[in-house]
Amino acid sequence: MNLFASKLKEVLVSVLPITALALILNFTLTPMDARIVTKFLVGSLLMIIGMPVFLLGVDISITPIGEQISEVLVKSNKLWLILLGGSFFGFVVTIAEPDLHILANQLKTITSGRFDSNLMVGCVSAGVGALISLGIYRILKNIRLNRFMTVVYLIILILGFFTRPDFLGIAFDASGNTTGSVSVPFILALAMGISRMTRSNEKEENDGFGILGIASSGAIVAVMVQGLFSDTGPIAGSLPVIELTTNHVLLDFIVNCPQYARDTLIVILPILIIYLMIERIWIKMPLRKLRRLLVGSVYTYIGLVIFLTGINVGFLDASRLVGYQIAAFDKPWLLVLIGMLFGVITIPAEPSVHVLTRQIEDNTAGSIKAITVMVTLCIGVAVAVSLSMLRILIPELQLWHVLLPGMIIAIILSYTAPDIFTGIAFDSGGVAAGTMTSVFILPFAQGAAEFIPGASIILDSFGIIALIAMTPLVALQVLGLIYRMKTPPLLSEESAMNTGVVED
Repeated sequence: MNLFASKLKEVLVSVLPITALALILNFTLTPMDARIVTKFLVGSLLMIIGMPVFLLGVDISITPIGEQISEVLVKSNKLWLILLGGSFFGFVVTIAEPDLHILANQLKTITSGRFDSNLMVGCVSAGVGALISLGIYRILKNIRLNRFMTVVYLIILILGFFTRPDFLGIAFDASGNTTGSVSVPFILALAMGISRMTRSNEKEENDGFGILGIASSGAIVAVMVQGLFSDTGPIAGSLPVIELTTNHVLLDFIVNCPQYARDTLIVILPILIIYLMIERIWIKMPLRKLRRLLVGSVYTYIGLVIFLTGINVGFLDASRLVGYQIAAFDKPWLLVLIGMLFGVITIPAEPSVHVLTRQIEDNTAGSIKAITVMVTLCIGVAVAVSLSMLRILIPELQLWHVLLPGMIIAIILSYTAPDIFTGIAFDSGGVAAGTMTSVFILPFAQGAAEFIPGASIILDSFGIIALIAMTPLVALQVLGLIYRMKTPPLLSEESAMNTGVVED
């Protein structure tokens, strides 16, 4: 109960700023229909209820499942089986990831069904599975993350020259949406488990960090390849008309809840079934521990259903309307400022961010504080959203004008920042662009792009998730350089190794 109370307090601090800002805007700059405001408030309440239940369930179930599966794979002592298992589980958790389906559904709705969203989900899942397998190979062979990602980014850069502009933003946005509420804890636990079991010295303890950044790059490559072979013309779109499913606000949530309950079951059930098969054959844990894990899975399921219902039904319409109305003021500075504020307040409300920051603090023995990583992410994402608003306001400013320099800077920093911070940075880029970005920041950008003359919803609003995934790469590695400068000369060897500051 104390653990749940702690998580509830954490969630309240995260969600209340979003609710407060939306209400302030409603009563000042962007008045909205009372039903849309009520939907937003109900959605916020469901977030407050669902997120702590979900986070508690992750601690009890998803994380131990990932660690135990990694243990089984490593104990097989067969490289091909470890890599195949990593690829398979990467594919399974990605194809079932709610965030990816949220993005796919938005693309399908905005393009009136012209964009093949189902093909994108399949390609992205295959790409993520393949890169997770390569990421595990990196851990097993002690390949440094900066060298690995340099090669991956060079491949992405080459593909980018041949990728259509409308697919470019979608490709990078898909990379952020692959690492969401379910895939993050599972993939992290899988990588951390393999890293702990195969390391030869303490310095390799945190080799598992970076796996989310590697996985996300697989999504970029997959959608770029899809674009190369797509025979559709240029993709255009417009926002759907805002309408309530029913005449009663609460009924909107009740009507849509079964869909998210079904989608979440599709997410959780395959992982659970595969795990139970592995557990009965190889793990054979005591019945008491297995019962606790199954109860945790129920918590994860219930919490995720409540959370997804709240944000999907309650947030999309309000965010789009606020973006449209702010853009209608014809004051560019105001759009950039509100965008920055949204960027700051959405990060603490992202479930995956909490999962990662806790992993970071736990795996570094508290040397890197969760709150420090959280604040740095907030700053980075605020910069990303402001740059995205400038892209919408300035037609000549294209996505690659911002993204390419950012990626180059991130790679350069990876050769100077402590290794642990490089891994954390690439992971943070994936989790920062999660569920809240898809249902709050992206719709805000879509609303702004719909109003501003010359702006395109497909070319200018999509790509915001890409920038949100890119800026943490720079921000967290700069933080690593600051940590290195501030590390006392007499820092104990064990603590220094935990933060990646001491070199052999």
